[in-house]
Amino acid sequence: MIAGIRRTISGGALKSPQFRLLLGAGMAMQLGQWIQRVALLWTVYDLTGSAVQLAGLGFLSNIFVLVLSPFVGPLADKYGARRVLLGAAIGQAIGAMILTGAVFGGFVSIPLLYVIGMGFGIGQSLNGPTRNLLVYDTVGRDLLRNGIALNSLTGSTMRVIGPSFGGIILGLRGADLAFGLQAVLLVIAVWLVWVLNVDSRRAGATEASMWRALAGGIGHLRVNAPVRINVLTAFIASTLVYPYVQFMPVFVRENMGGAEAQLGLLFSGVGIGSLVGLWYVAAGRGNMAAMLWAGAIYMGLIGAFAMATNFWVGFGLLIVAGVVHSIFSGLNQALVQLNSAEEYRARMLGIYSMSGGLEPFSFLALGVLMDHIGAGPAMAGACGLATVVVVVLAIRATMGAFEARPAPQPPAT
Repeated sequence: MIAGIRRTISGGALKSPQFRLLLGAGMAMQLGQWIQRVALLWTVYDLTGSAVQLAGLGFLSNIFVLVLSPFVGPLADKYGARRVLLGAAIGQAIGAMILTGAVFGGFVSIPLLYVIGMGFGIGQSLNGPTRNLLVYDTVGRDLLRNGIALNSLTGSTMRVIGPSFGGIILGLRGADLAFGLQAVLLVIAVWLVWVLNVDSRRAGATEASMWRALAGGIGHLRVNAPVRINVLTAFIASTLVYPYVQFMPVFVRENMGGAEAQLGLLFSGVGIGSLVGLWYVAAGRGNMAAMLWAGAIYMGLIGAFAMATNFWVGFGLLIVAGVVHSIFSGLNQALVQLNSAEEYRARMLGIYSMSGGLEPFSFLALGVLMDHIGAGPAMAGACGLATVVVVVLAIRATMGAFEARPAPQPPAT
């Protein structure tokens, strides 16, 4: 296994210097994001003690994913994904500096946290899909699965380190140091993106209006069945399963009787499992059926976690969930680009990224439901519904219902 991992690394996307720069920028962004997320969620919950307040923060932080993601593809086509990513990183770095000063100065408040959360949400809606686009632009089509898997692998590593480190900092020093460290990491990310030498503008994209470009992408989605399945499963996961992360403080404190350290460890659980599962994708394995079965298992495991009352049982469930989630998410991100015609690839990835914009509405609905029936039953019910739908899709994919789209060929002369 070790030899296989070594071959995967040495013979893959890491041979590209530009990909290595992109990978470093992504690591800095994601490490800062996880440290900030633990500190921000705990600060809001500590000030209010309300799942509804956590839902409100999640709504304002993630609604921009729904609003802006459809335009990320046209923006990247017209101006270049690198420029879009650079602007997002600069904005997030400024927000982190403001938040650090506010917490250190003792004038932090819920409205201010909401405003900062909105700023981070805008940046995240831009830098997520553009980093995936730049993976393709730095390594090419043949190494795309390897590049996306390695990109996700470093993200999973940051998910292991970041929350645990954030929980320790939060417990020993406070939120000001956590937010300050995020600001430093984002400044490093800005510099790495600045020196990145990739121009991903598409020919002819500068002539089309943003709305016409978006309409063309929607038209391609209507005739491309494999991409529709990629987008649908992303929407299901974002609407019914991923919201559990926003309510992690509730599970820790109410279900398990834990505190900051336990919160950081639970955030790391999925990341630990992902370190195993992503090697499957990095080796170039997996198809639509594998992606769907992995997604169904992941959704069922998150439902079981929501009902866990023992910390170590919950932690173990999240580790196993991380293994299958890495396969589900890594394959889905690769397939949505591989199944798209080249001229529509950026727009399909933008529409795919819209799925995260549905989470805010789920936050609000689940937050209210949790206050009435409890966090565990509400989250487990949502995950159960998602599992059933994806199992049906997985059975159909196994029977060959969703054939992969062949690589686009140049027009005949």
